[in-house]
Amino acid sequence: MWPHRLPRRLVRYALPAACALTIIHVGPSGPAGALSQFTAPLRSASDVVRIQTTGAKLAGVWVSKIGEQFEVTHADDTVEMTFSGPTPSSRKGKISGSFDGAVLAGAYEATEGSSVDRGVVRFLRNPDGTLEGSWRSLVNGRQGAWSLSKK
Repeated sequence: MWPHRLPRRLVRYALPAACALTIIHVGPSGPAGALSQFTAPLRSASDVVRIQTTGAKLAGVWVSKIGEQFEVTHADDTVEMTFSGPTPSSRKGKISGSFDGAVLAGAYEATEGSSVDRGVVRFLRNPDGTLEGSWRSLVNGRQGAWSLSKK
């Protein structure tokens, strides 16, 4: 005779397992299936293609919203920036990084008066050509944002 109540232990373990097996069995499989990302063969590094838009060079003069000026050189995926604030006593520095056509990531070193600061930067190139980014000091923990447009 079939029991009217199933033991809790059976329900606790058997029901989720049955649901998972049903989803796997019914779900799509093969190269275009939902589980194919877990079963796809690994590709070698030579199969990876780096995408970089040819018109995405950053070389030239850029200006921030508060008047900082950035002189930018760009060769291959390497970018060097020197920047200075709008006044002679403003922060000055250098940014070195790499640019893949969309994201510029790198490090900076800046001086303001007699203090020296070092940190990291990350910029995203917007569809309109501007650069939006942020910086974070590794010395004092300060952080901020930059919004640059080409001069």
